[in-house]
Amino acid sequence: MTAKEKNANRIAIIAGSFMNMSSMVISAVLANIKAVFPQESVGTVQMVLTIPSLVGMLFAFIAGPMSVKIAKKHLILAGLFLGLVGGALGFFFGPKSLIVLFISSAFIGVNQGMNGSVTKAVVSDLFSAQERDDMMGWQQAAATGGTIILTLCAGLLSGISWQWSYFIMILFIPMIFLVQKNLTPIAPDSAEKGSKAGEGGKLNGVCAFVAITSFFCFLFLYSYQLNVSLYIQTSKLGTSVTVGYVNTVFPLAGMLTAFVYGKIKQRLGDKIMQTGMIMLALGFLGIKFVGTLPAVFFASFCTGIAQALIIPSAVLIVSQYAPPSVRATGISLTMGLLNLGMFVSPFLINNIAAAMGGDQVQVIASKYLISAIGMIVLAVIYTVLGRVLFQKRNNEKVVSAT
Repeated sequence: MTAKEKNANRIAIIAGSFMNMSSMVISAVLANIKAVFPQESVGTVQMVLTIPSLVGMLFAFIAGPMSVKIAKKHLILAGLFLGLVGGALGFFFGPKSLIVLFISSAFIGVNQGMNGSVTKAVVSDLFSAQERDDMMGWQQAAATGGTIILTLCAGLLSGISWQWSYFIMILFIPMIFLVQKNLTPIAPDSAEKGSKAGEGGKLNGVCAFVAITSFFCFLFLYSYQLNVSLYIQTSKLGTSVTVGYVNTVFPLAGMLTAFVYGKIKQRLGDKIMQTGMIMLALGFLGIKFVGTLPAVFFASFCTGIAQALIIPSAVLIVSQYAPPSVRATGISLTMGLLNLGMFVSPFLINNIAAAMGGDQVQVIASKYLISAIGMIVLAVIYTVLGRVLFQKRNNEKVVSAT
């Protein structure tokens, strides 16, 4: 590719990633939706927000296998279009029916899950070496920065009426245009591609190991988002406004870290995943043993950095070790298990913390302690097993090449 083509593809990848977390606009208006449908239970109304996660998890898993038959550019455009349809349904018809809001959320979830995987696979297809590492960081920064802008604008628009939060989905239109105009068409993956390269068409142990690691990383990491608001308010450290300030640190830290991800990876090398895990553990231990508002801000900061280090690193490792024909499938498996970890997190961590006992504040603090210990153990296991698996796979490549 020429420099001009590379820049065009960078624009397209950023555009395709910008709306990845568009479902976040719903979180600010759940109370308003409950007021419109008072006859519905809180759990039923919360499905408007949980459906994108569930559908996103499904499409994160199947995006890779779909890329065997469908070009990645078409998948990205389809995801963006369905996200736009979901936003339009919520804006025009949401106040009339909760079922319509469920359908709207499902369409938004398709984009969230599919493009979260496919845009990362496109980075691996179009870039290599240091350019790939840098671009993977920019892709993550675009998704995080998009979350900040979307939630901010949605909050402002909700001042008109709650359904106006969905109006921000109109940003899907310029993103569709930018992807269509700039992204280089990539032919669907094929089994022949992998066999011609002598790599076979199956995912190896390294890919499975990294995908499982991603599952546990986000099983523990998601404790931050699930509990920070409750911890601040039950501990009397602040109000919902304070929570808003704390939560702003998380995506900002993640976005800034993602911008320089390539340079960080140059310095840390194969220790970058463990660095993210330890950063998260330190932040969570601060909440447990310090418990002040600055400690919560520090935890938010650490969580943002950890997410920005772990996601691109996992995807890059899979793209490096997976055979070309199933690279997108490997990335989808990783992102799918990552989403599954977030889904499982409250059920597992909450039950363990409740069994430890204590008042409400102590139970919430215990969740952070459990997650911190889990991350430290995971970092040790990843270091020990990773050294064995990566070395074994590298030796197999050397033997194959000779």
